[in-house]
Amino acid sequence: MGETVSRTRWRGTQLGRRAARLAAVAALAGAGLLAAAPSAQAANGDFTGALAASASTVKLGSTFTVTESALNLGNTQVSGITVGIRRLGFTVVSSKPPRTGFCRIAGSATCSFLSLNGQETQTYTLTLSPQAPGTYTLQGWTTQPSTGRGFGASVTVTVTS
Repeated sequence: MGETVSRTRWRGTQLGRRAARLAAVAALAGAGLLAAAPSAQAANGDFTGALAASASTVKLGSTFTVTESALNLGNTQVSGITVGIRRLGFTVVSSKPPRTGFCRIAGSATCSFLSLNGQETQTYTLTLSPQAPGTYTLQGWTTQPSTGRGFGASVTVTVTS
């Protein structure tokens, strides 16, 4: 019988302590003294991409740049990222690869196996020269093939003679 009373008293003490902690947390939160994580903060492993062209109208014979960016929105490393630019109608004059990864230029220009540190942005930039007058759509993407997640965008470029 003494053992049962002791256990009950211990539970009552624990409940009292828990209630006191909850009251203290509520008081601090009400006073604005507890920091809450921003709701817009990205989770680790989140990334996105961006596509940008230096011009929307270019003359035949001139050059311009197009850049696909991979942005790590979290604080931990994100690996296995692929960036690419589909550039039909244009000749690649030069390229500037990202800090990591392996790049190739064929029908599309791609860089695979990028590894982004926390909050890091890496870019793949192509200097392009148009092949003929017309309106063209350049497409860019940033993906993580192992998860199936990714970003895609396009920009329209008009080539005049």
